[in-house]
Amino acid sequence: MTFNRMGTVPLPLALHLASYTVLGLFCFFAGALNLIDPVKIPHGIMFLAVCGFSWGYVFGILMARKEVVVLGFLASIAWLVAALVGAARFGLDWRLTALLLGLGVSGLITLALYRQRILEH
Repeated sequence: MTFNRMGTVPLPLALHLASYTVLGLFCFFAGALNLIDPVKIPHGIMFLAVCGFSWGYVFGILMARKEVVVLGFLASIAWLVAALVGAARFGLDWRLTALLLGLGVSGLITLALYRQRILEH
């Protein structure tokens, strides 16, 4: 994935990838802490799965895999659905809903703008 002669990543795409990296760090920490309590082991495994997905997604985008771009669109739609369903059904805090909506909307916009540039070699 080369965007110019220096091989830099455009700022909107870099921010999108950074948000997934930070999400993976948070989920790794939360998953590791949930594995300590035997009752919360399934929650820990789910957090670690989200961590693995988010880091794998970032790596796949940087390796210019077209399957990962489609997966990014699906993940962005999933974040939007999670925000709307969570807010409607569980009465989520507005900050968490805004975070999930932000991940979904920014992902859709960024991938729509840079899809062709990611896939060119």
